Amino acid sequence: MDSHTHIMPPGLERGLNPRVEASPDELRRQMKEAGVSKAAIYAMVQKGQPDSMRAYNDYILDLAAGAEDFFAVASVHPLDGDVALEEVARVAEKGAKALKLHPFFQGFEIDDPGVGAVVKAAGENGLAVIFDSINAKDGGATGKFVDLAIANPDTKIVLAHMAGYRFDEMILFSVFAKGPFYKNNVYFDLSAIAQIYSGGGSSLLKRTSPRKEELLWTIREIGIDQFLFGSDFPIYDLQSSREATESYDFTEEELRKLMHDNAVAVFGLE
Repeated sequence: MDSHTHIMPPGLERGLNPRVEASPDELRRQMKEAGVSKAAIYAMVQKGQPDSMRAYNDYILDLAAGAEDFFAVASVHPLDGDVALEEVARVAEKGAKALKLHPFFQGFEIDDPGVGAVVKAAGENGLAVIFDSINAKDGGATGKFVDLAIANPDTKIVLAHMAGYRFDEMILFSVFAKGPFYKNNVYFDLSAIAQIYSGGGSSLLKRTSPRKEELLWTIREIGIDQFLFGSDFPIYDLQSSREATESYDFTEEELRKLMHDNAVAVFGLE
């Protein structure tokens, strides 16, 4: 199961990657090639565009409705106030499983009160919240995510890309999990990061990174139950993403959890 893919609206399919269409047909082709049976399909919206937001979310929701191979991840802009909160309730009622928020792309601070309000509303409506967690401009992002998780114990939060080159900071969640305040409600997807540090193939690096073993150690210290497989289609293709993930020294049980069981639990899938 791929927990991180993007489908762009009709006419904008090459908006994320000019070489690959972010379309349902191309995603399904890659899923078949990679042996992936189900994928989260993401929307991502901008501030102050309520009509566009609803149209994009409805496109994603309609693609997932009745489909066995897709599940919908809608989006709101957390600085849109009541409009965002109303959309959270609407997409949950229509079958979304999660929300996607992107501090860098959408232009908001993680500790903005509007973000907390959306995260709280998501939990109340049975939705997980997926954050892009790579933000080179915010050196304090990890602490802000900790605060957000503690303040919203009933919301499952997924940090996509495991904070990228700052993945070592995620060990902080393992430390907090030993105490009474943090309810272990933060999860991580390995989209992009598994590719980057695996080396070779379509990785950004030509050789295996010396941090590959550190990444594996960090995953296991936090606990494999907190991790999800993801590709970040169309930025990365599914086949090479799966191969990169499987190149780490995971056991069969760990791979089963990464590739299926954990996503079922996080997103409430059947």
